Amino acid sequence: MNTITLVGRLATDPRLEPSAGNPICTFRLAVDRGRTEGADFIPVKTFGTPAEQHHRYLSKGRLVSITGRLSHSQWTDKDTSDNRERYEVIANQIGYLDAPAKDQPAEVRPGEEAF
Repeated sequence: MNTITLVGRLATDPRLEPSAGNPICTFRLAVDRGRTEGADFIPVKTFGTPAEQHHRYLSKGRLVSITGRLSHSQWTDKDTSDNRERYEVIANQIGYLDAPAKDQPAEVRPGEEAF
């Protein structure tokens, strides 16, 4: 079963990309490593109407919980002919765990999930 659950803060503002009627929202999530210092920065992607909502209501620094699946892709770089690979989380659910900044809309309250 390919399921992943993360809790962390957005390391970047969400970016919305139109894609043939199915918008894609991408951002990086900073997840604390726990006892060791530092964090892991994990790329996250959502699609469709939830992507538009996350782009609107999330911003850098917001605390969220994410449930989704881990995705792996491989390709060859056209410029250097090097083999590349990438892991990212495809989010199914994102829960907003803190209040938005004063200048952000507050339609989704902390602890609620936006799908």
